[in-house]
Amino acid sequence: MKENRTLLLGIGNPILSDDGIGVVVSRAIQDMGLPGIDVAEASASGIEVMEMMMDYEKVVIVDAIMLPDKAPGEILRLHEGDFTKSVHGSSPHGINLATAIALGRKVSPERMPSKIVFFAMQAEDVSTFCEEQTPKVAERIVDLIDLVKNELTS
Repeated sequence: MKENRTLLLGIGNPILSDDGIGVVVSRAIQDMGLPGIDVAEASASGIEVMEMMMDYEKVVIVDAIMLPDKAPGEILRLHEGDFTKSVHGSSPHGINLATAIALGRKVSPERMPSKIVFFAMQAEDVSTFCEEQTPKVAERIVDLIDLVKNELTS
């Protein structure tokens, strides 16, 4: 494992309204040019994401989430055991994030991050073709960016 390497990973599809939350945040952080922080984007959450996380000490993941009891724009800070709630990975062609991380920890434990933090924002619409987020989500994006930046620089 490479010491003190941190990855910000934004997950989502930037042309599917709120599904692009992770990408919007990752691009905003990338523009800040934070030293020592690598930034990447992924449109899926399976094996590809597991491989992207390898050789980092810490990984911060940002994604949209859809839970029945949360309001659009609500921000959650989750831990590895909570990843099964992600809206991604439901495709029969891939595996979800929780499974990918568990697989990585089993196959290459020395290459997996020792710390994984997950920021999720409750989405309202993840199926409309649109590069803009819904109003309730859009008004909270800056708050999410600030939380992620603080996590990355602390």
